[in-house]
Amino acid sequence: MMSGLDSIPVKVEGATEASFRTENLRPLLLQVEEALQNLVDNDESMTIDLGAMPFSAQDEADLRERLGQGEVNAEIMAFGPTIVEETAYPGVWLVELKDAEDRRLTLHLEITRVPEILVAPIDDVRDGLTALREAQATTEQGAGHAV
Repeated sequence: MMSGLDSIPVKVEGATEASFRTENLRPLLLQVEEALQNLVDNDESMTIDLGAMPFSAQDEADLRERLGQGEVNAEIMAFGPTIVEETAYPGVWLVELKDAEDRRLTLHLEITRVPEILVAPIDDVRDGLTALREAQATTEQGAGHAV
């Protein structure tokens, strides 16, 4: 048995179609161009958080198409996967951070020579040096100092 509510037409507001565009791509690309110029002129990096602006799935697809793919891709497994992709324009990187359940936390553009997430913190480098020295000492002791 149908209730009277079944006959009421429902229109979903705010739903986006796959082809929905915010018209933010052109201004974003101009911002990237300015940031690249600033990187060249002043060696200053810039991060643009795509989640902090109206930016649809179609905008993202258009952006990826316009920027193309570069030669470097990296995946970092920390708290969740982080994907770093160089675009066809050296110095322009797409960086996507996900949580442990593979849900996107953020997507941003980094205009820099090397994305910050790929730069080893000096404390980690120091810890690596200590670990290497300890491993070398252990190996030398186990070999009986044979020369």
